[in-house]
Amino acid sequence: MTINNIQDYINAIEKLKNKYTYEMGGINNYVVEPQFLFRGHGNHKKYKLEPNILRTKKTQYGSTTQFSQLEYNILSDFISEARAYEKNIMDNDMKAWLEMAQHYKVPTRLLDFTENPLVALYFACRSKSEEVASVWIIDEKRYENNFWDTPYIKLALDSQTIVSNIIEREILLLGKPEKNNVQDYPYPWIYKPKYQDERMKLQSSMFMIWGSKECALTEMISEHNYMNMDDNEVITSDSPAFLYALEIDSEGKSEILKQLDMLGINEKFIYPGLEGIGKTIAKKYSAV
Repeated sequence: MTINNIQDYINAIEKLKNKYTYEMGGINNYVVEPQFLFRGHGNHKKYKLEPNILRTKKTQYGSTTQFSQLEYNILSDFISEARAYEKNIMDNDMKAWLEMAQHYKVPTRLLDFTENPLVALYFACRSKSEEVASVWIIDEKRYENNFWDTPYIKLALDSQTIVSNIIEREILLLGKPEKNNVQDYPYPWIYKPKYQDERMKLQSSMFMIWGSKECALTEMISEHNYMNMDDNEVITSDSPAFLYALEIDSEGKSEILKQLDMLGINEKFIYPGLEGIGKTIAKKYSAV
């Protein structure tokens, strides 16, 4: 489904939500609604749902290597440099340092999502390029039920333990379980970040942290894991579908950004402080 304006976007999300809402039978009959998270990107064709640590970089010898091969060094260097500016994070709080590194564009095994669909739409359209953009939608409940067999209500303490274990096994122990008896977590885990500044709170940030499978999320799943808009399909509790990509027409990006600005979703909202104020004023008085 291709999106040309905000109304199209909202209608599409509502249609997905209504379709993938279902009733659980039994004595305590109740309705289960999807719990959507969103991620926007300006180039749908080339983008992969994977963290920066899995991408490659050129070496001084002309070859390429994955950032993941240098992950421990990257995080250690960041902590060493950032410690002088961040006094509120303990040296051994690796989860907070990892989240902070992600916030400042350091390659990590984290991938940002948001609970706010308009924030994701802004990030999809902000480049105003001629490429088709997209907003990826993931149903957190069904995703975790597929890969993790978790209950629909997960305990925050359990979530923190899983994140800490992934960091220990994949970063601190360099993915070598023989060094310690740490459980393997192959699939990414979704959680709310511990380290949150004003920007992350306004953007309703959520993270997906990659485990031992070093590939894009779309390479871990099958066609049955994709949601669809087919009105004739009946959805039940055991449906494996949890992922969908809404494509944004390149010609509609500018108009969508104007509509988002009317709703208060603009540079000043996304980037609170002087940076956002400067960008908003520059845009206001620009001829473009």
